[in-house]
Order: sequence, then C-alpha cells, then structure tokens
Amino acid sequence: MEPPTPQQEGLDLFERERRTAEEQIAAAWQLHVESVQELLERGWQEHLGRALEERFEAFREAFSRELDARLEARMEQVRAQAASAAMRAVGERLNQIARRLDQAENASAWASALLDGAFEFAPRVVLFSISGSKVRYEDHRATADFALAATPPDAVPLKEAAAFRNVIETMDAVISLASAGELSAGLSEALGGDEETRVCLLPVITGRHDGRRRVSAVLYVESGEEPVDLNLLEVITALAGPALEALQAAGAARPERAPVIPILPPAPAPPPAAAASAREMPEWSALPREEQELHAKAQRFARVRVAEIRLYHAKKVRDGREVSNIYAILKDEIDRSRAQFQHEFLRVPSMIDYLHLEILRTLANDDARLLGPDYPGPLA
Repeated sequence: MEPPTPQQEGLDLFERERRTAEEQIAAAWQLHVESVQELLERGWQEHLGRALEERFEAFREAFSRELDARLEARMEQVRAQAASAAMRAVGERLNQIARRLDQAENASAWASALLDGAFEFAPRVVLFSISGSKVRYEDHRATADFALAATPPDAVPLKEAAAFRNVIETMDAVISLASAGELSAGLSEALGGDEETRVCLLPVITGRHDGRRRVSAVLYVESGEEPVDLNLLEVITALAGPALEALQAAGAARPERAPVIPILPPAPAPPPAAAASAREMPEWSALPREEQELHAKAQRFARVRVAEIRLYHAKKVRDGREVSNIYAILKDEIDRSRAQFQHEFLRVPSMIDYLHLEILRTLANDDARLLGPDYPGPLA
C-alpha cells in the first residue's frame, strides 16, 4: 500500500479537526440547550407558582367577601323573619288578652284575663284593687320560684303603702323597693320583699271618657333574672282600664267570692301632702297650653329624678330616714336635681316646686321632719 501523500495527510487532518469541532460545537449547543431548558423550566415553575398563588389568593379574598356578604344578607333575612314572627306572636297574644278583657262579663273574669295576660311576660304578677283609702289584694299569678311567702292581708290602708299612694297620685308606673316602708309591712312580708328587691306598680286607670280619671286597680310586677318588658305590661294595663270602666258603667254584679275590684266608682284618692310648696297649686284650666305642657314636664321630671334616687341610692334613702336627715345624706343628688329643675322649669310665674313635692311625698313619706334641719325647702 502506498504511503499517503502530504496532500492526502493534510486533508485527513482537516477532516478530523472538522469532525472534532462539530462534536465540540454540538456538545456546547447541547449544554446550552440543557442550561436554557433548565432555566426555562425553573423560571416557568417559579412564575407559574407565583401567578397561581396570587390568583388563588385574590380568589380566596373575593370568595371570602362574597361568602360574608351572602351570610350577612341571609342572617339579616333570618333576623327580619324572626323579628316579624316575634312581633306577630306578641301581637296575637295582646289581641287575645284584649279580647278576653273586652269579653269579661264580671270582675272575676276581668281580673283573670288581666293576670293571665300579664303572667305571660313576667314571673310574678299580683293584682290589687283600690277601694276608698285601702289597697285590697285580689289574686296573683307566679312561677314556682316566685310563689308568695304568705297570703297578703285583705286590705291595707293607703297611708301605710307609700308606693301605692304614689301610683294613685301620679297615675303613672312607679318603680319601688319591695320594702315595708314602700308596700306596708303586711304586703312586703307576704310578697317576700326586702330593701334590695325592686318591683314595678302599674296603674289601671278608669274614667278617661267622663274626665274623672282615677286608679281603680294596681298591677304589681316582679322580674326574675331577665328583665321584664314593662312597655308590654303597660299596654296590657292600658287595655284593662277601658274594659273595667265598661263593667263599672254597666254595674255588673260581682259573683260570690269574686275579686272586689270596685264596679262602682271608687272614692277619690287622698290629696297630696299639705304644705308642699310655698305656692298654691295653679288652676289648671286657667293656664295657657304652653304652661300646661311645662307643668306636665316638670311633674314628670320630678317623678323620674326621685325614682332614680330611690333606685340607685336605696341604702342612702333608708339611712336618711332612720336618722331623720335625708338631705344631709343625699345632698349631692338632691342639689343637682334642684339646680336642673330650677334651670329648666322655674321660668313661668305659675310654676311650683314639683321636685320638692315628690321628695317630700316619696323620700320622706310625707313627713317633712325626715328631710332634716338643713333641707332648704321648696324652690318656689
């Protein structure tokens, strides 16, 4: 075999170098492709993961907002339906009570209708009639936990029952302590009252149509752990008044052993305590309408302020009575009320100190000596 010529050897060397270069280029390209692919794959996953995370986070927030909105709308709908159902239920109950009161043929049926109706909203209700100058126990309704400690006395003089006297004089609901000083010893003992228990006395008013409004009965209401809705109970007693008035007007006979709710008009209520104010009571009909409204507001203010003192400072009231110096013990509360009364109401010549009247009647039980020697007396 002939040896390769120099030219042939040059061509072979070139070919070998070319193939080597091609392999190196291919390898370099493969490395580059692998590197790019790795970068692409890694970047795609990172970007896609971030995009998905952001997208799902936005979706979660939008879903949460939508869910909250729908839940709130549904809850509002449920609340509205429940409130509507509750209102219908209360309306139906009040309607049934009103029908029973209206259809009562005698005092016994009337008293049962009133007590049964009120008992639906309070754990203990007791009915008292007002006959002349006495408070008479009629009947009651109570849960097992609120049974009476004893049968109340048949009749209690109004002079011994300051809270009842206050109801008769104001013809308004009265919040009172269930103490002997407020209800009388006999009633407080029978009702299991004390200096801490607070009750509400609601008047049953008759004589609206003939202009001789009077309190013919009083509904005693006591609450348990949950407060009672006095607004509903006031509606019930307001319904009871015209029904009783109709019985009184018809002169319906009272059956044997029936409650002694007076069918004939009761005796007039005792007048307010004497020497209450330096001014005489104004002739109501002679006052202009604006002054009549101001007097009514002043009376209401006095009743509310004194009731608040009795409610929130019961121990001070008791201590003040015991030492015959209510003013000294309750000076701050009384002076604040006097200052406000003077500022808001003592701007017309006919105004009298209704606050003093209420303090004397309710805090001092109509005994001015209990107010103490430093009590400044009426503002007008």
